[in-house]
Amino acid sequence: MKIILKKISFFILFPLFKIYSNKKRETTISGIHLKIYAGVFNPGLHFSTKFLLKWLQKQNIAGKHVLELGAGTGLLGIQAAKQKAVVTASDISGNACLNLNENTANNKVAIKIFQSDLFTDIPWQHFDLMLINPPYYPKNPVQENEYAWFCGQDFDYFQKLFFQMKPFMNYTSKAIMVLSEDCNIEVIKSLALQNKFKWQLMEQKKIWYEVNYLFEITLRA
Repeated sequence: MKIILKKISFFILFPLFKIYSNKKRETTISGIHLKIYAGVFNPGLHFSTKFLLKWLQKQNIAGKHVLELGAGTGLLGIQAAKQKAVVTASDISGNACLNLNENTANNKVAIKIFQSDLFTDIPWQHFDLMLINPPYYPKNPVQENEYAWFCGQDFDYFQKLFFQMKPFMNYTSKAIMVLSEDCNIEVIKSLALQNKFKWQLMEQKKIWYEVNYLFEITLRA
């Protein structure tokens, strides 16, 4: 019942998020200053990205090839670059890619940026680490700024993600995905397993009223 009420409250509050996001904003998180273009997901307003960020800060990723998928403002990619990783970042939104490019320059890090619907336009390579804060509400996105929230009525985002992701991994690669108790984790997990991935809970944390989870996704031998 609690999760159902939270899902209902999100769809009531979502129009307010969109109104707030219609204006360019700025924020600083863990020493990274971000400009947030109108319509781009604001990591300062939500727990999920910061939860994944704290995990990332504890990792030894120097020299590793890291992908931030659906990067938005690029917070995670910028942090990875500051930790001396070789970073690629992508987003389906052209506006987000412009935003990411500016934040990359302002924070004086080098990141390869691609506008891409998941892996469609990312040049083939093996990534050591993928960082994914996905959309997970089962509704079809209509406007560009809804792609950060809605994964499609039939979880289209995850179906496409797990179908496309495998060639970009080897058996030492891992993808770290952050999810909230708000979403249907069992459906997402089942899609990963159907595509021959291993799925493991790494961490969970209750932040205020919401439990967030970090899952490790790897290739099944």
